Amino acid sequence: MSEISGNPNHSLMDTRKLNHLELQKYLGRCLDPLPGLPDLGQGEPTMLFPEKSASDRPAAILVPLLRVQFDWHILMTRRAAHLAHHAGQISFPGGKIEPRDATPVEAALREAREEVQLSPGLVQVVGLLERVRSPAGFLVQPVVGIVRGENALDSLVSNPAEVDLIFTLPLKHLADPDNFCLVHRKTDGRRNDYWVVEHEKHLIWGLSARVLNDLRRRVNKAALPRV
Repeated sequence: MSEISGNPNHSLMDTRKLNHLELQKYLGRCLDPLPGLPDLGQGEPTMLFPEKSASDRPAAILVPLLRVQFDWHILMTRRAAHLAHHAGQISFPGGKIEPRDATPVEAALREAREEVQLSPGLVQVVGLLERVRSPAGFLVQPVVGIVRGENALDSLVSNPAEVDLIFTLPLKHLADPDNFCLVHRKTDGRRNDYWVVEHEKHLIWGLSARVLNDLRRRVNKAALPRV
Protein backbone atom coordinates (compact mmCIF):
# COMPACT_ATOMS: atom_id res chain seq x y z
CA MET A 1 0.00 0.00 0.00
CA SER A 2 1.20 3.50 -0.79
CA GLU A 3 2.14 5.70 2.13
CA ILE A 4 0.21 8.94 2.56
CA SER A 5 1.40 11.20 5.30
CA GLY A 6 -0.71 13.60 7.34
CA ASN A 7 1.35 16.59 6.24
CA PRO A 8 -1.04 18.91 4.33
CA ASN A 9 1.70 19.75 1.85
CA HIS A 10 2.49 16.14 0.97
CA SER A 11 -0.50 13.94 1.73
CA LEU A 12 -1.76 13.82 -1.86
CA MET A 13 1.51 13.81 -3.76
CA ASP A 14 1.52 10.03 -4.40
CA THR A 15 -1.95 9.65 -5.86
CA ARG A 16 -0.68 7.66 -8.86
CA LYS A 17 0.22 4.80 -6.52
CA LEU A 18 -3.27 4.47 -5.02
CA ASN A 19 -5.57 1.81 -6.42
CA HIS A 20 -9.35 2.03 -6.17
CA LEU A 21 -9.62 0.17 -2.88
CA GLU A 22 -6.84 2.19 -1.21
CA LEU A 23 -8.46 5.46 -2.26
CA GLN A 24 -11.82 4.23 -0.98
CA LYS A 25 -10.33 3.42 2.43
CA TYR A 26 -8.51 6.75 2.56
CA LEU A 27 -11.62 8.77 1.77
CA GLY A 28 -13.63 6.72 4.24
CA ARG A 29 -11.44 8.12 7.00
CA CYS A 30 -12.24 11.76 6.29
CA LEU A 31 -15.72 11.95 4.73
CA ASP A 32 -19.05 12.02 6.54
CA PRO A 33 -20.50 8.50 6.48
CA LEU A 34 -23.51 7.58 4.43
CA PRO A 35 -26.71 7.05 6.46
CA GLY A 36 -26.77 3.53 7.82
CA LEU A 37 -23.02 3.00 7.57
CA PRO A 38 -20.53 3.18 10.47
CA ASP A 39 -18.36 6.25 10.97
CA LEU A 40 -14.65 5.33 10.79
CA GLY A 41 -13.83 7.97 13.38
CA GLN A 42 -12.57 10.96 11.39
CA GLY A 43 -15.69 12.07 9.55
CA GLU A 44 -17.38 15.32 10.51
CA PRO A 45 -21.17 15.02 10.97
CA THR A 46 -23.05 16.66 8.13
CA MET A 47 -25.79 17.72 10.54
CA LEU A 48 -23.44 20.30 12.08
CA PHE A 49 -23.56 22.33 8.90
CA PRO A 50 -26.38 24.51 7.49
CA GLU A 51 -29.77 23.37 8.68
CA LYS A 52 -32.60 23.31 6.21
CA SER A 53 -35.00 26.24 6.31
CA ALA A 54 -38.49 26.42 4.88
CA SER A 55 -37.26 28.32 1.81
CA ASP A 56 -34.44 25.90 0.94
CA ARG A 57 -34.79 23.63 -2.06
CA PRO A 58 -32.90 20.36 -1.58
CA ALA A 59 -30.28 19.47 -4.17
CA ALA A 60 -27.36 17.10 -4.54
CA ILE A 61 -24.15 17.00 -6.56
CA LEU A 62 -21.75 14.17 -7.34
CA VAL A 63 -18.02 14.74 -6.80
CA PRO A 64 -16.63 11.92 -8.96
CA LEU A 65 -13.03 10.73 -8.68
CA LEU A 66 -11.74 8.81 -11.67
CA ARG A 67 -8.49 7.59 -13.20
CA VAL A 68 -7.08 9.67 -16.05
CA GLN A 69 -3.72 8.64 -17.51
CA PHE A 70 -2.99 6.48 -14.44
CA ASP A 71 -3.64 9.24 -11.91
CA TRP A 72 -6.68 10.32 -9.91
CA HIS A 73 -8.71 13.31 -11.09
CA ILE A 74 -11.92 15.08 -10.04
CA LEU A 75 -14.58 15.29 -12.72
CA MET A 76 -16.07 18.75 -13.24
CA THR A 77 -18.36 20.40 -15.77
CA ARG A 78 -19.22 23.81 -17.17
CA ARG A 79 -22.92 24.50 -17.02
CA ALA A 80 -24.71 25.40 -20.24
CA ALA A 81 -25.02 29.12 -20.92
CA HIS A 82 -28.81 29.08 -21.26
CA LEU A 83 -29.59 27.59 -17.84
CA ALA A 84 -31.64 29.60 -15.35
CA HIS A 85 -29.25 29.05 -12.41
CA HIS A 86 -25.44 29.39 -12.42
CA ALA A 87 -25.27 29.50 -16.22
CA GLY A 88 -21.76 29.08 -17.63
CA GLN A 89 -20.23 28.37 -14.23
CA ILE A 90 -17.91 25.52 -13.32
CA SER A 91 -19.80 22.89 -11.37
CA PHE A 92 -20.24 19.23 -10.57
CA PRO A 93 -22.91 16.96 -12.03
CA GLY A 94 -26.02 17.51 -9.98
CA GLY A 95 -29.30 19.29 -9.49
CA LYS A 96 -32.42 19.47 -7.40
CA ILE A 97 -33.74 16.42 -5.62
CA GLU A 98 -36.86 15.18 -7.39
CA PRO A 99 -39.81 13.45 -5.67
CA ARG A 100 -38.73 10.16 -7.29
CA ASP A 101 -35.28 10.36 -5.64
CA ALA A 102 -35.25 8.35 -2.42
CA THR A 103 -32.04 9.98 -1.15
CA PRO A 104 -29.55 12.73 -2.08
CA VAL A 105 -27.18 9.98 -3.23
CA GLU A 106 -29.79 8.70 -5.66
CA ALA A 107 -30.38 12.23 -6.95
CA ALA A 108 -26.66 12.87 -7.46
CA LEU A 109 -26.21 9.63 -9.38
CA ARG A 110 -29.28 10.29 -11.51
CA GLU A 111 -28.12 13.79 -12.40
CA ALA A 112 -24.65 12.51 -13.31
CA ARG A 113 -26.19 10.01 -15.69
CA GLU A 114 -28.40 12.69 -17.24
CA GLU A 115 -25.65 15.30 -17.59
CA VAL A 116 -22.58 13.30 -18.63
CA GLN A 117 -23.87 9.73 -19.16
CA LEU A 118 -22.02 8.40 -16.13
CA SER A 119 -23.61 5.07 -15.27
CA PRO A 120 -24.58 4.80 -11.57
CA GLY A 121 -23.32 1.22 -11.63
CA LEU A 122 -19.78 2.49 -12.21
CA VAL A 123 -19.77 4.71 -9.12
CA GLN A 124 -18.74 3.52 -5.66
CA VAL A 125 -20.19 6.13 -3.30
CA VAL A 126 -17.79 6.57 -0.37
CA GLY A 127 -19.18 9.45 1.71
CA LEU A 128 -20.51 12.97 2.01
CA LEU A 129 -19.13 16.48 2.34
CA GLU A 130 -20.77 19.35 4.22
CA ARG A 131 -23.97 20.72 2.80
CA VAL A 132 -23.68 24.08 1.04
CA ARG A 133 -26.34 26.72 0.48
CA SER A 134 -26.30 28.28 -2.97
CA PRO A 135 -27.28 31.91 -3.77
CA ALA A 136 -30.21 30.52 -5.78
CA GLY A 137 -31.73 29.05 -2.63
CA PHE A 138 -30.66 25.41 -2.95
CA LEU A 139 -29.29 23.45 0.00
CA VAL A 140 -26.80 21.19 -1.76
CA GLN A 141 -25.52 17.85 -0.48
CA PRO A 142 -22.16 16.89 -2.10
CA VAL A 143 -21.74 13.14 -2.58
CA VAL A 144 -18.24 11.76 -3.21
CA GLY A 145 -17.88 8.70 -5.43
CA ILE A 146 -15.08 6.71 -7.06
CA VAL A 147 -15.61 5.74 -10.69
CA ARG A 148 -14.57 2.19 -11.49
CA GLY A 149 -12.16 1.43 -14.32
CA GLU A 150 -9.12 3.10 -15.84
CA ASN A 151 -10.61 4.95 -18.81
CA ALA A 152 -14.10 5.99 -17.70
CA LEU A 153 -13.59 9.56 -18.94
CA ASP A 154 -13.48 8.33 -22.55
CA SER A 155 -17.06 7.09 -22.33
CA LEU A 156 -18.57 10.27 -20.88
CA VAL A 157 -20.63 12.54 -23.13
CA SER A 158 -22.01 15.91 -22.10
CA ASN A 159 -25.72 16.61 -22.48
CA PRO A 160 -25.85 19.97 -24.33
CA ALA A 161 -29.13 20.82 -22.64
CA GLU A 162 -27.28 21.04 -19.31
CA VAL A 163 -23.51 20.91 -19.83
CA ASP A 164 -21.16 22.74 -22.21
CA LEU A 165 -17.93 21.02 -21.22
CA ILE A 166 -16.46 18.11 -19.26
CA PHE A 167 -12.97 18.42 -17.77
CA THR A 168 -10.96 17.10 -14.85
CA LEU A 169 -8.91 18.57 -12.02
CA PRO A 170 -5.99 16.45 -10.73
CA LEU A 171 -6.63 15.25 -7.19
CA LYS A 172 -3.09 16.26 -6.26
CA HIS A 173 -4.09 19.86 -7.08
CA LEU A 174 -5.69 19.84 -3.63
CA ALA A 175 -2.33 19.25 -1.95
CA ASP A 176 -1.05 22.78 -2.62
CA PRO A 177 -2.74 25.40 -0.39
CA ASP A 178 -1.59 28.11 -2.81
CA ASN A 179 -4.18 26.82 -5.27
CA PHE A 180 -6.94 28.04 -2.93
CA CYS A 181 -7.79 31.63 -2.08
CA LEU A 182 -10.53 33.04 0.14
CA VAL A 183 -11.83 36.30 -1.33
CA HIS A 184 -13.32 38.71 1.21
CA ARG A 185 -16.37 40.75 0.25
CA LYS A 186 -19.57 42.20 1.65
CA THR A 187 -23.06 42.00 0.21
CA ASP A 188 -25.67 44.44 1.53
CA GLY A 189 -23.34 45.22 4.41
CA ARG A 190 -22.93 41.57 5.40
CA ARG A 191 -19.81 39.48 5.04
CA ASN A 192 -20.11 37.17 2.03
CA ASP A 193 -16.68 35.64 1.40
CA TYR A 194 -16.11 33.06 -1.32
CA TRP A 195 -13.41 30.62 -2.37
CA VAL A 196 -11.49 30.59 -5.65
CA VAL A 197 -9.49 27.61 -6.90
CA GLU A 198 -6.53 28.36 -9.16
CA HIS A 199 -6.81 26.82 -12.63
CA GLU A 200 -5.02 27.66 -15.85
CA LYS A 201 -8.14 27.52 -18.01
CA HIS A 202 -11.26 27.80 -15.87
CA LEU A 203 -12.60 30.12 -13.17
CA ILE A 204 -13.56 27.83 -10.30
CA TRP A 205 -15.24 29.81 -7.56
CA GLY A 206 -18.28 30.01 -5.33
CA LEU A 207 -20.09 26.82 -4.38
CA SER A 208 -17.86 24.51 -6.44
CA ALA A 209 -14.71 26.01 -4.97
CA ARG A 210 -16.15 25.72 -1.47
CA VAL A 211 -16.86 22.01 -2.04
CA LEU A 212 -13.31 21.49 -3.32
CA ASN A 213 -11.90 23.33 -0.32
CA ASP A 214 -13.90 21.12 2.04
CA LEU A 215 -12.53 18.04 0.29
CA ARG A 216 -9.01 19.52 0.38
CA ARG A 217 -9.23 20.23 4.09
CA ARG A 218 -10.42 16.73 4.88
CA VAL A 219 -8.06 14.69 2.72
CA ASN A 220 -5.03 16.68 3.81
CA LYS A 221 -5.99 16.17 7.45
CA ALA A 222 -6.48 12.42 7.19
CA ALA A 223 -3.66 9.90 7.10
CA LEU A 224 -3.36 6.25 6.26
CA PRO A 225 -1.39 3.93 8.52
CA ARG A 226 2.21 3.54 7.42
CA VAL A 227 3.13 0.12 6.09
